[in-house]
Amino acid sequence: MEKIKYVILSCCLLLLFGCSGNREPLPRTQIVETEVITLNNGANIKVLTENAINGEVVKDTNSYLNIVTRSNTAQVVGLKVVQFAAGFFTSLGGNVNTFSKEELKGSYVNSVPNKTMELLKPQLYTILKKIKANKQKEHTITIQPYKFKLIYDGLTDNKYNFIYQTSIKAEGFYFACSHNSLSVEDKTKTFDEWESNNYQLVQDITSQLINNCMTQLNSTENITQLENALK
Repeated sequence: MEKIKYVILSCCLLLLFGCSGNREPLPRTQIVETEVITLNNGANIKVLTENAINGEVVKDTNSYLNIVTRSNTAQVVGLKVVQFAAGFFTSLGGNVNTFSKEELKGSYVNSVPNKTMELLKPQLYTILKKIKANKQKEHTITIQPYKFKLIYDGLTDNKYNFIYQTSIKAEGFYFACSHNSLSVEDKTKTFDEWESNNYQLVQDITSQLINNCMTQLNSTENITQLENALK
């Protein structure tokens, strides 16, 4: 009986790896918008908006507000228990990988769009147009508005953390705008506060965050680094 069990398991693994080996890897990102802007010195820059498309909510671009609740953890814990029990009947020996709440998929609120590009582009384009770029070269700047999430803070309170990430890349230049620059008071609030008026506070904090990031991007140090990348 034990021998038959391992034969069946081996066949299943061979079939699984055989199928996966024949598949082409799925694309990890997708360009969803392309614009060309002309700088004051006559140089052209192609601006790309890039989304992550891994097929998993935790890795995909959050085009709408994604919320991870404590119930999402409960669901995964239940699944882990089942996996742990099933592990005794396979070569897993009962071992199951742990997880963090940042890896949970959560759910989307389709009435709360990620307005990053709407808020970011006017300020970013104003900054870019003043930059001196090489007119004889083709330049590309990629904007990645990836994270727009609320994740529960603890298992016993009603507080949620705002998770945000947008990056700007250009030929050796990298600038990140993230929730890490927010104060604790701005980043962590009760769910009732976030949810009020269709999550208006989320949009307000996002706007505030982007404004601060654009001020930082417009600093002499960052402008110099960006111009060097566009020579």
